[in-house]
Amino acid sequence: MLIIFDMLISLFERAYLVAYKPDMSDTEARRWNSWDDSMREWCRRDDFFNALPAMLRGEDPAFQSHIRKIAQEERPQGMI
Repeated sequence: MLIIFDMLISLFERAYLVAYKPDMSDTEARRWNSWDDSMREWCRRDDFFNALPAMLRGEDPAFQSHIRKIAQEERPQGMI
């Protein structure tokens, strides 16, 4: 399962670096929202959430902050 999680983190980071920006057009926001939904869904899973701190080592700092924020929003009682 950790291999799948690692692949997901790589995919999510790539999407963040390529597709995310604070000010998006409607089309860009629609594309990004699909990625955001997926990240939120995975952050709600106990196994993914618990593995997240170790998986984020060495990843882009802005992406780390972004997915940590998502995880905190999805699981406020289990902040990382």
